[in-house]
Amino acid sequence: MEIHFSRLLLIVAVALPLGACMSAAEIAANDDAACRSAGAKPGTPAYVKCRENRSNQRIAQREGERSMQRMQWEMNQSAMRASMPRM
Repeated sequence: MEIHFSRLLLIVAVALPLGACMSAAEIAANDDAACRSAGAKPGTPAYVKCRENRSNQRIAQREGERSMQRMQWEMNQSAMRASMPRM
């Protein structure tokens, strides 16, 4: 079980950065391949859960990226305000 989980994590880690460049069909095919390689068979609860987890991981990654972008923007704004001469 741990070998399959490690393999799944590796696939997710490699595939997630590519998610922004992939079509919905490519993402679905990638998710299918990852879940099958983890031992889940289509139509089983384990397969459904695997696909659900992969989707949730993509959503979490996007939210994390947006949060990081917001933080960077706020830091830039703060630095700009700090560097402006005071009158």
